[in-house]
Amino acid sequence: QMPEDARPARDPAARPDGISGTAWLDFTKGGGGRPNSVDARELGLKGLRIEAVKDGRVVASTTAAADGTFSLPAAADGAVLRLPASNFREQYGGVEWLGPSLVTPAVIGSYVWMWAGFAMVLIAAGLASVPRELLEAARVDGANEWQVFRRITVPLLAPVLAVVLVTLMINVLKVFDLVFIIAPGSAQDDANVLALQLYRSSFGTDADLGIGSAIAVLLRHRRTAP
Repeated sequence: QMPEDARPARDPAARPDGISGTAWLDFTKGGGGRPNSVDARELGLKGLRIEAVKDGRVVASTTAAADGTFSLPAAADGAVLRLPASNFREQYGGVEWLGPSLVTPAVIGSYVWMWAGFAMVLIAAGLASVPRELLEAARVDGANEWQVFRRITVPLLAPVLAVVLVTLMINVLKVFDLVFIIAPGSAQDDANVLALQLYRSSFGTDADLGIGSAIAVLLRHRRTAP
């Protein structure tokens, strides 16, 4: 399906200081037309991303206009033009908060909601063990509540906060289910994490058993280190 605002393709205008070209759908509905040539009823591939690669490095990039025309600066002279894989990713058409721009905050919010109770129980237990005499002595000496919290409560809670921080960091490194369930397939690249990439490299479409094995070893060592 072509974009609704795609326009008939046209040959690019020559540029003395760069490279110009046309990206179009070389297909005429109903038949006819000439291959490898822009015909009147063929549409430009609006929004297609083109990259110029020289010595393995992208030196310039651009996006095709509504009629398929594009231009690159003089730095692209002699480079190889390629279409990056992002052009062929499935477009997301669902609710906005699960799209590429907001799917990561959505996963973070779900993770915080799921583990907030665990953190609160540990911190509450730590607060219950804080000697009240120290708090009262600080108030008697003229400390306000912020100073009491910063100078007395937080230092005494430091061991508990360290346990909570380390535990949640370990869990974050292993998180898989939330990203796999919440992020649609078209937005998983934008919310990817190590555990999900392990699954995709070992069993999914990004099959690369070497990368999958390396991630598994890393996660295994992270899990057993404490």
